[in-house]
Amino acid sequence: MVPDRPAYDIIGCSHATAPLEVREALALTPAQRERLQLALECDPRVAGAVVIQTCNRVEVHASLDGQASVVLEHLAEASEFPVGTLRQLHYHYSGERAVEHLFALGAGLESEMIGETEILGQLKLAYRQAHERKSLPPLLHRVFQKAFQAAKWARTHTAIGEGQVSMGSVAVELAQRIFGRLESSRCLVVGTGEVGRETAKALASRGVKQISLTGRTLGNVRALADDVKGRIVPFDDWVGHLQEVDILICATAAPSLLLHAHTVRAAMKHRPARPLFIMDLAVPRDVESRTADLDNVFLYLFTDLAAIANEHLKHRHSAVDACRNGLAARARDTWTRLAGGPLP
Repeated sequence: MVPDRPAYDIIGCSHATAPLEVREALALTPAQRERLQLALECDPRVAGAVVIQTCNRVEVHASLDGQASVVLEHLAEASEFPVGTLRQLHYHYSGERAVEHLFALGAGLESEMIGETEILGQLKLAYRQAHERKSLPPLLHRVFQKAFQAAKWARTHTAIGEGQVSMGSVAVELAQRIFGRLESSRCLVVGTGEVGRETAKALASRGVKQISLTGRTLGNVRALADDVKGRIVPFDDWVGHLQEVDILICATAAPSLLLHAHTVRAAMKHRPARPLFIMDLAVPRDVESRTADLDNVFLYLFTDLAAIANEHLKHRHSAVDACRNGLAARARDTWTRLAGGPLP
C-alpha cells in the first residue's frame, strides 16, 4: 500500500544500538539479503526498499508510513534472528529525521570510525542495486540523490574532509605503532573486498615490499597483486603461511570463523621469538576471539581501529558539529520540498 502522503522510513541496527554479537548475527549472507529484498518487494505494505549492509549496520530504507514492525519481521525471518530482540535494539527514523540520518551516514558521521570514506561507496552500491531491480520509488530516488550531493558538500565545504580516514589507512597506522617502520614486515591480507584492497594499498604506500594476498575470487586477487606488486597465496593454503608472516589482516565476507585459536597456537610453536600481529576487520569476525589469549599474539578488531581514527577528531569537535548542523539544515530543506512537491 503506497501511502497517500510522502513517507520515508529507516529501520535498522548498528554499532550505536547493538553489540558486536548481534551485528554478527544480522550480517546477511548474499542469499539472506536476496530473501529480504524479495520479501520487501512482494509486501504490499512496503512501497520500495533499499537494503544497506555494512560491517557495522544493516538498514532498510523504505516508504512505510511508520510501520516499522513490517520490516523487523522480514529482517528477523531473513536473518533467522529473534524478532523480539530486534524490537529492543533497532532504531526507526521517519520523515525529516530519516533524511538527516541518511545525509549524516553518507558523510561518515554515523560510522563507528567517524569520517570514514568507504560508506559513501556502499550507499551508492545499494542505491544502484535497488534501481536495477526497479524497487526504487521516486521519493527514495530523490532522497538518495540529494544524500550523495550532501556528502560531496560535507567533504568539500567542511573540515570533516580534512585528514579523511579509511579503514585501510588506520589499520596500517596501528601496525606502525606496534612495529615502527614497516618496510621489512611480512604481511598477509586475506580478502580482496574494499577493506582488503584499501589495506593492501596502504601497506604498499608505506613501503612494504612483502605483501601476500589471498581470497576466494582469484581474478580479484590477481588484480590487487598487480596493483601492489604482491604475491598470490592460494586461498586453501593461506593458514599454512602463518609461520612466516608478521602482520595478518583478515577482511572477508565469510559467514563464519576462518581462523581458530588452536591453529594459531600450532603456528606459533614454529616462531616462538616473533610476535604475530592480527587485525580482524570483518563482521562477522574471521578470527576466533580466544586467539587474543595466546602468548606473543596481538589481536585487534574494527573497534580498536575506530578508537584510533576518532583520536584524530578530538581536536575537531567543532568541525564535526558544524558539519552535522549543515547537513541537518540541508535535510530539513530537502524534506520540506519533498513533502510539498517534486525536487528541482
